[in-house]
Amino acid sequence: MVLALGPQRVSLMRGGGGGGGRLPNVASLVGFGDSITAGQVASDAAHQWLNIVATALGAGTPLNQGIPGTVLQNSNDSGGSPRANNGRDRYVADLLGANQREMAIIAYGFNDARYTGAPTTFNLAQYAMDYREILTGLIAGGYAANRICVVSPYYITDTGLATGSAGFTGQSRAVFLQFVAAAAAVAKEFGTYYVDAYAAMLAAGGDSLISGDNIHPTDAGHAVIAAAVRAATQQSTDVPSGLFTSDSFTDPDGTIITNHTGEKGASWLSQSGYTPATPNGIKNGRMWSPTATGVYRVAADGVGISSADYYVEAVLTRVSVLAGDNVGIIGRAQTAANTLYFARYNDTVGGWQLFKTVGGTSTPLGSTIVDTFAAAAQKTLRLTMQGTSISVQVGGATIISVTDNAITTAGRPGCRFGFAQSDTTGIHIESLKAALL
Repeated sequence: MVLALGPQRVSLMRGGGGGGGRLPNVASLVGFGDSITAGQVASDAAHQWLNIVATALGAGTPLNQGIPGTVLQNSNDSGGSPRANNGRDRYVADLLGANQREMAIIAYGFNDARYTGAPTTFNLAQYAMDYREILTGLIAGGYAANRICVVSPYYITDTGLATGSAGFTGQSRAVFLQFVAAAAAVAKEFGTYYVDAYAAMLAAGGDSLISGDNIHPTDAGHAVIAAAVRAATQQSTDVPSGLFTSDSFTDPDGTIITNHTGEKGASWLSQSGYTPATPNGIKNGRMWSPTATGVYRVAADGVGISSADYYVEAVLTRVSVLAGDNVGIIGRAQTAANTLYFARYNDTVGGWQLFKTVGGTSTPLGSTIVDTFAAAAQKTLRLTMQGTSISVQVGGATIISVTDNAITTAGRPGCRFGFAQSDTTGIHIESLKAALL
């Protein structure tokens, strides 16, 4: 039996942050974004959403660092270079030092989501990665997570998606919404405040809130955005209490995986039975494999694994489509034998699979679940092992569930790459964690 799996929302992992409360009153704030943050098309300053929010929060006149036409990511566009004044390159100068305020409101992604001119270099994965870098830098620079607010890409009309300047044409709503989901996931990852401006505008009238240029909100649109921002809630990072492994692959490009250590219990060893000629590497905060035998387990140093009942979860990023690629995660991997469970996406069959490997012999468990995994997309894959119940989740939905008693001891979590990639092709692993059930 082959089942179809629908689109998945993006889910990323990091740590730190709380949950609850609405946007607090602050003495000062800075806005960071594009032309809509800058207030373009609003009838006057009093009708710009950032000014409305600042007044409501008692922050006085905000520092407005919105620059029309800009994007967040510093990826190469169709001309082979990052776009001018991109957020990743200017956030330090614009939001820190003399420009630091009590709260930063970041409203980026609208133009990133619209851009179609260079999909292999300028895409969703790069947007999420650079957003993470900005938030990491702001927190290191002195902003608390509860003094940062992430605003999703705004609502856009169908005509606005289809038309625009060079490179900003022909986007689908489905891909645009992936950027909305990515902004939400990054806010949750870091425990910041989050505003779903897209949903708020859609609920309040959608197209009726957009001016004749099919891009910029009217005064009514600015008012809806401002109300949504004022009602923002702080996101909970939901760090599992039983977390024993966590790795976001933060290391310089070119670092080999056996020289890298993750945030928690994640120094990496080649799994028994696999001898890759060249070890897996790190590029852009993701792990990739130059060989078809890139199977690694974590040592779980200093934290131990007290039970065989745990899950392994990874965010997979499809950097580019690579025919034949197959990438996944492993659990209960034994340290002295090629024995483990693994779940993967297999490009050859176009879907998700679950296997057990015992003494080097692999056997499928359950059926292949068909799913599209497009270039620049991200999927969250989880392998859950609880007693003899072994299951696979993608995007939070259980897609494979079997009973199997072949491997009952805890072993180790890890990753499995079964096809030779480059650092710019195939499915890479963005982050990996494991937690007791």
